[in-house]
Amino acid sequence: MRPKPLNKRKRRKSGSGNPIFILIIKGNYIGFSLLLLISFGCSNTPAESFSAWYQKLERSASAAASEVQTMNIRSASLSIDTIYRSMQGPYETQLVQFNEDEELLWLTGYKAQVMDAQSGERLSDGFMCHNNLNIAQKEELPWRVKTLGTSTRLFTLTEGQTEVKLPEGFGVPIPANAEMNAISQVLNHNQPKINLEAVHNIELQYLKESELAEPLIPLYQQAVFVTKQVSGPAGEQGQPPVCGVEEPDSSSILGKRPKHVCAIEYSKEEYNPYHDRQGRSFTGHWKIPNGMEVLETDVTRMLNLPYNTTVHYIGVHMHPFAKSLELWDVTADTMLFKAHVKGYEQGIGIEEIDHYSSQQGFEVFADHHYKLRSVYDCTDSLEHHTAMATMFLYLRDL
Repeated sequence: MRPKPLNKRKRRKSGSGNPIFILIIKGNYIGFSLLLLISFGCSNTPAESFSAWYQKLERSASAAASEVQTMNIRSASLSIDTIYRSMQGPYETQLVQFNEDEELLWLTGYKAQVMDAQSGERLSDGFMCHNNLNIAQKEELPWRVKTLGTSTRLFTLTEGQTEVKLPEGFGVPIPANAEMNAISQVLNHNQPKINLEAVHNIELQYLKESELAEPLIPLYQQAVFVTKQVSGPAGEQGQPPVCGVEEPDSSSILGKRPKHVCAIEYSKEEYNPYHDRQGRSFTGHWKIPNGMEVLETDVTRMLNLPYNTTVHYIGVHMHPFAKSLELWDVTADTMLFKAHVKGYEQGIGIEEIDHYSSQQGFEVFADHHYKLRSVYDCTDSLEHHTAMATMFLYLRDL
């Protein structure tokens, strides 16, 4: 199935009645930190959860199991004519949708390949920086989307993981008429003398609700990522400057200093992963030093669990020289998942990143604290390599 073509500039109405313009965007850099910026609340956001909406949906079971269908998307031609480090290569944002029918679809997989635009031959995955699929306007969906972020992410692919396949029996629900942004960006770490036109060939896999023999289990995706402090006083995100390493949380000694609490006390509306009230600023995309670097970030607020649930798939995005990324349940002192990263034996790049996929899944709890721990080891003498460390968790939507 080919995506329905959309005009490069299309005027639409937002929920507030203000006109907005959606463009096909090209460029040489994406501020990926901004794409991950957490935003809380919207007056136009539907109040009803997907599960509540789905229970009211009239549906008839099919006599036979539905077959997975595909929608193919092709990016514009992207020129690779020099070295492009991570997040620096040419990119395109393309607006796509299935059709205008008011039917429910279930996304079950997403993959992309980098191809030579002229010959049609497949190129190395080392030319893929990333490929993202986002909901263009989550407020227009008939249910409240739990995924936080200004770019409501459905899938992310990257060098080292160019395909996502959700466990059988699970899917991410989306209306067929919902508009989505497909973002394709290229990369080149190793070939300074090059003149290449590349495209991303994308395949989106889905099932139709009307053809399901039995309901699927709904998932939603939430990104959590490591941040690195760039300015401000020493201390953890959100903690008063007087809090020391030996006293990370003084809530247990309130009898001594009843007005002094080192624990993070932000409400959801005030939380920002890039700034805190103590004057600290953080980034999710940083320059890595030569040698080993280990960072930890509390991601409890990013995860934003509204209830106890289970994780059934995890994708990971990291940059060259990454070694691993771990997700920890701090409350239980348990490592939930560790993604190992395999670099190229020759040259700069990522050959493979571990992912997690399970029908059974593992539990996460709304009253627990969680952290990410990233490990990089830069062995290159150049000083302009950058790092990111993100997990994309697919959680059961209750």
